[in-house]
Amino acid sequence: MAEPVILIKPGEMLKARLNQPRVSLEYLRQQEIRHRQASEEFSKAVRNGTSKPGAVKTDAGETA
Repeated sequence: MAEPVILIKPGEMLKARLNQPRVSLEYLRQQEIRHRQASEEFSKAVRNGTSKPGAVKTDAGETA
């Protein structure tokens, strides 16, 4: 694993922040929609008694 880069000079920190890749508003909206859908699916699965595809809760509350 590469060593982390630690910037302590304000000018270097600003330059690094301003050089971050930009994302479009449309990309962010799509990401928000995907996240919301995944969250809803997960909540629905939990309410139905399954926390992941194929897992079924037993009477003890454990997944089988």
